[in-house]
Amino acid sequence: MPPMNEAIEVSSQEEDGLLVKRVTAGDQGAFEELYSRYRHKVFSLSYRMTGNTSDAEDLCQEIFVQVLRKIGSFEGRSSFSTWLYRVATNRSRDFLRKKKRTPNLVSHDDQMVDSDPVDPPGDRENTGEPETRALSSEAQAMVQDALLELPVNLRTPLVLHELEGFQYQEIARMLHLPVGTVKSRIFRARIKLAEILEPHKEHWR
Repeated sequence: MPPMNEAIEVSSQEEDGLLVKRVTAGDQGAFEELYSRYRHKVFSLSYRMTGNTSDAEDLCQEIFVQVLRKIGSFEGRSSFSTWLYRVATNRSRDFLRKKKRTPNLVSHDDQMVDSDPVDPPGDRENTGEPETRALSSEAQAMVQDALLELPVNLRTPLVLHELEGFQYQEIARMLHLPVGTVKSRIFRARIKLAEILEPHKEHWR
């Protein structure tokens, strides 16, 4: 008998597969259910890749439009979530390249208004003393800013592994890279992130 968490994961994958079949058959309600299941996770990835709520919302919408267009190409050789994140990471890179070519007329302070640094809004509860929450929020904002300083080819696998919880093999399939390259890029990203955060290390004492 498989462990309970494995059984739940298999059940979820099977349900995803059935929903995908219904979507390809034209069932709009099935796509809405997939959207409901994965919207928060896709928004989380979008936020960590872009660094502000407005861009994350735009990117999240673009990703699901792309998913709807491409869902007929999902063959079930990997889990739907792995396939979804592959689409999401590809779209994220396209989005960031397009944004880099577009003049930014919004200040950093305007971009971050009403957003919860590092964790997307609603991703966690505010607990503890006000001073602790303020310190935690400031530290998280620094981590998010540091992430945005990383090149996209380093930021992407680091976010997928450290913040989204994917294993090296899954990330390799998403990014079409050898596992060794994924490990190397995550290692380099960690080193670079530590260097960027070094002047602010007092926030982690």
